[in-house]
Amino acid sequence: MSINASKQRLYASLLILGACILLIRTILMVFGGSLDVLVLWVSVLLFLEMLIDSGWLLSSVRWLVSGDGNRARNALRLAAAAIVLHSVRVLIFVLGRVGPWVDFDVRPEQRMLHYTRWSWSGVYFAAIMSVLGVLGVIVVWRLRRRTAGNISKEL
Repeated sequence: MSINASKQRLYASLLILGACILLIRTILMVFGGSLDVLVLWVSVLLFLEMLIDSGWLLSSVRWLVSGDGNRARNALRLAAAAIVLHSVRVLIFVLGRVGPWVDFDVRPEQRMLHYTRWSWSGVYFAAIMSVLGVLGVIVVWRLRRRTAGNISKEL
């Protein structure tokens, strides 16, 4: 196994790990009663994220099995889409806990019970991790653009 192939497998494995973390978290939310609490449009975002996470996981597994770097494009695109969508959902969650939009994402009949389901440390943790995820997407995107630019200059 060459060094390049082992790097490809490592990168694919890391993407699989990331996809599993987001997918498990999303599945726990769905089966944990979030669909009863959230308004319809936020529930649709939750299902959309679950579908994108699943696609990300499958494309990353396909990349891992094949070991072909050309398969990385789909996995990275789906990973970026999933991370950005997750960050949007977290932003909605954070905005729903503070400011003038308190509980705009929660069904009116569930608002009193919703306060027992989260803590401020959970809100801060979710916000920080989402910001780090988006920053990671930006860094990877810029590195890939720089690498593609260097390759085209050599040709």
